[in-house]
Amino acid sequence: MVTIPQEVLGLLGAKETVKLLVTASKDGQPHAIVCGSIFATPDGKAGVGEVLMKRASQNLKDTGKAALSITAGPKAYELILKNPARADSGPIFDDMKAKLASMNLPCFAVWTFDVAEVWDESAGPSAGTKIC
Repeated sequence: MVTIPQEVLGLLGAKETVKLLVTASKDGQPHAIVCGSIFATPDGKAGVGEVLMKRASQNLKDTGKAALSITAGPKAYELILKNPARADSGPIFDDMKAKLASMNLPCFAVWTFDVAEVWDESAGPSAGTKIC
């Protein structure tokens, strides 16, 4: 597992950032969804609240393949994820459930992941560069 750089953490936590969760099905079909509930855990993992992610959840159960794409203006990053874990109880779930309830959204579970790689996908000369 790599450490998510501070600049990436800043974008991950910003409300104006566009955040996508990308998964892959058993037959290799990519599936991308916008997820406002993407976050970083205190121990450096990436996480997402399971709200309306039926296909994404199934893909995670079937293949475990996932990535996050986050962007704000010209800045963009891709986080390659591994070791998905689903929790429907516990402190992280309770916190996410409360946050989503305040927006009148359900929370069925929280998925957390180890971050295997971070790539700079910004508009500029650093595009396509592996950060860690």
